[in-house]
Amino acid sequence: MQPSSEELVIVVTGANGGVGFGICHRLLVQLSSPCPSDAKPYFDVGRDLKRELDIPERAPDAGLTIVMACRDAKRAQVAREKLYRLLDEHISKLTTATAYDSAVAFRRNVKLDIQKLDLSSVKSVLDFGKAISQKYEHISHLIFNAGTATYSHLDIPGFLYDLFTHPIHAVEHPRRNIQLNGVLSDDGLGFTWQCNVFGHYVLLTSPQYRSVQPLLVAHAHKTGSPARVLWMSSLDAEPTFDPKDDWQLTKTLHSYNASKFQIELICAELEKRTREAAAGRAPSTMSELVAPHGEVHHYVVSPGITSTNMSALLNIPIPGWRCLMLAAFFIVRFLGSPHVLMSLYSAAVATVHLALVPLFAIPDPETAPHVTPADKAYPTWHVYHGKYTRAHPGRVLTLRFGAENDRWGRDRPGVIAVPVWEEHPDAGETLLERFERLYQAFVAREGKGKRGERGGEEMVNGCGAGNGRAR
Repeated sequence: MQPSSEELVIVVTGANGGVGFGICHRLLVQLSSPCPSDAKPYFDVGRDLKRELDIPERAPDAGLTIVMACRDAKRAQVAREKLYRLLDEHISKLTTATAYDSAVAFRRNVKLDIQKLDLSSVKSVLDFGKAISQKYEHISHLIFNAGTATYSHLDIPGFLYDLFTHPIHAVEHPRRNIQLNGVLSDDGLGFTWQCNVFGHYVLLTSPQYRSVQPLLVAHAHKTGSPARVLWMSSLDAEPTFDPKDDWQLTKTLHSYNASKFQIELICAELEKRTREAAAGRAPSTMSELVAPHGEVHHYVVSPGITSTNMSALLNIPIPGWRCLMLAAFFIVRFLGSPHVLMSLYSAAVATVHLALVPLFAIPDPETAPHVTPADKAYPTWHVYHGKYTRAHPGRVLTLRFGAENDRWGRDRPGVIAVPVWEEHPDAGETLLERFERLYQAFVAREGKGKRGERGGEEMVNGCGAGNGRAR
């Protein structure tokens, strides 16, 4: 837990719906207790977890601000009212006077702050960063949850075949979600890539605009506890792109899967640099991307499989298809899939655990090498199938923490390893270099007051983006 006397300021992108809403809901419920269950160490990290006893209880009046970073202000307002209502309902059901009084005191110090953020616009991201830096003195957590996909439709016959022959794999690692390629944003960048990856990168590393990284460092200096950045990945993450010619994911037909894998690549690289900085070793390149003394840690997290509005992008022409989808989820969970969750609240369990648990209780590839993916964890159509069958720390890029539950719906955090992309072992560093060059080009344009689509296209072409067309 964070020091009990300090307010937590947590930024959640895409907070008005889906998993982002579930994260906000779970944070409110958990932090209304002085000893949140999600803050207790869960993983075996090979250390003495008796230090758990030294964790201070969180003071009810410590304060919590959740910054709901959303594109649609009206939907965000509706979500904020619902979150307050859900918190009040939770408090009203508490059975002991001590828990009730503590939660009531917590409720008086909760603030849900709506801030406009459109990740498909670099200008919107820069404006958000400036607004946040003027409003807050520190930020304790960034939760990069927002994301999208350019789905065209669902291959229904193919999905039904997979569902009946490989039910668990069909749901955990679907291959029948057909995506468009070549879709560009108004900035002239790969749309899925900008929304899922680059927009969050710009939000994190914008020193010229005094964006959020200095606020994360300020939190670490103020509390003596490092800040945390949680990058939302997916079970769908796969290295399905050309890192040289298609790093903006405009040519691949799997831009969503590839964007999530890029998140894992850059998060692993940023955390590696963070550990080097904490050990007193300055990064050889791009030192501005990490806090100078390792004050900001980066983690990959996945919500598992759950029902969100993104499924509507598949344009399924079957009446009552949502009910059918939920029925399939129930069946697959009962068959043994731990990754299928039936509520947004449960889908947030790993994210909230990583946000609240002490840092010493979070495993890394050195302390938890046994979680290397096994052959049976992936279907035959997955890139990882058959490649990683034995524990080997040197072949683990990073750990992906994820929401899990048992057959009866009891949720828990889980963890699996992300294998190194053997063909491109330095892909994370290469991507960060390209991201930074592109970011600097946008900063230069903002400084000159230039707007307009053509300028964006020139920057994109100059930085080596693909020029695929939607099809």
